[in-house]
Amino acid sequence: MSGPTQDNRVTAEAIFSLFNLGCSSCSRMVEGRLRKLHGITNVNVDYVTDTVVVGYDPKRLTTDDIRAFMKKVGHDAAEAE
Repeated sequence: MSGPTQDNRVTAEAIFSLFNLGCSSCSRMVEGRLRKLHGITNVNVDYVTDTVVVGYDPKRLTTDDIRAFMKKVGHDAAEAE
């Protein structure tokens, strides 16, 4: 899903399956770190389903960038289909 924001920035949304998500504290950590990544507009990590929904600016980031960042902070992720 993508579309313009109120300030006319285009955003995209991606859903990732997370691996190695050990606890709810880990999900909050992943969420907090993703929020600091430039180009991220929204993050919602669901510990129960091991998924993360990420809103991002496709002019600044790709899904590969987001996945690589999650791996860098210790959590493998695959884009959900």
